Amino acid sequence: MKHRILNLTLFFAILLTSQLFSKEAPKRIISLAPNITEIIYKIDAGDLLIGRTDYCLFPKAVESVKTVGGYLNPDFEKMVALKPDIVFLLPNGDLERKLNRLGLKTFTLPDETIEEILMSTEALGRVLGRPGKAGVLVQGIQDTLDWVKNNSTGRYPMSALLVVGREAGSLKSIYAAGQETYLSELLELAGGQNVYDDVTPRYFDVSKEDLIRRNPDTILEFRIIDPKKAHAEVPQLIEDWQTLSTLKAVRYENIHIFTERYFIIPGPRIAQIAMVLFDVFQQAAE
Repeated sequence: MKHRILNLTLFFAILLTSQLFSKEAPKRIISLAPNITEIIYKIDAGDLLIGRTDYCLFPKAVESVKTVGGYLNPDFEKMVALKPDIVFLLPNGDLERKLNRLGLKTFTLPDETIEEILMSTEALGRVLGRPGKAGVLVQGIQDTLDWVKNNSTGRYPMSALLVVGREAGSLKSIYAAGQETYLSELLELAGGQNVYDDVTPRYFDVSKEDLIRRNPDTILEFRIIDPKKAHAEVPQLIEDWQTLSTLKAVRYENIHIFTERYFIIPGPRIAQIAMVLFDVFQQAAE
């Protein structure tokens, strides 16, 4: 119930803010997150984008847009010089206050869960004067997620460890995704179960001792690798797990390494992620 109340509060906050901004659609915008940039292009508002971060790399058309640095350390002088009507960013109170002090209008778009991603997409559409485009996009994503849920097999879902970070060449500093994350939600829709679905923090360090105790059926690791190097690096990443050979996932060679950037971008391509995970669990069930 508490989680539902928080979601409703978030929904009305986003709705109210988007209505305030949508009275006059902005013509010059800056995006400080890759997922926000993807949404902007998906709703045909890319022509409004005058600034983006170094990490906003998709779609290819965004390469012609000026960069303003990183998300956590943007170049404030560049941003002010671009004279945006509005700056879109992820929840970050300190950054938002700094931008506001510089006279820049901001709009925060949460992205931790599927619900937040879809609500933020609709809000962005309203602010940019493209509510119809955003509605179509959201419906398309939801239709795919519903299909995945309705077609996933397995009365007894496979338990999975969602790894979003660790030291290369070892199993030190394993960082996992917990229940209230889009990756965990997509996993469950596809027929799996997060082995850490009882953990409150969204992302956290995992000890080897606790991992052995929980003993996941499969390991899903998300790691950005240069496509030219993936062929050589992925086998080594899988080999690293042999030091925990007692795990069922390791014994039965049920380790999957996802190297493409979109897996860790909570934007319009979550539907694509859901389909990939669906295929993983379908093959495991055969």
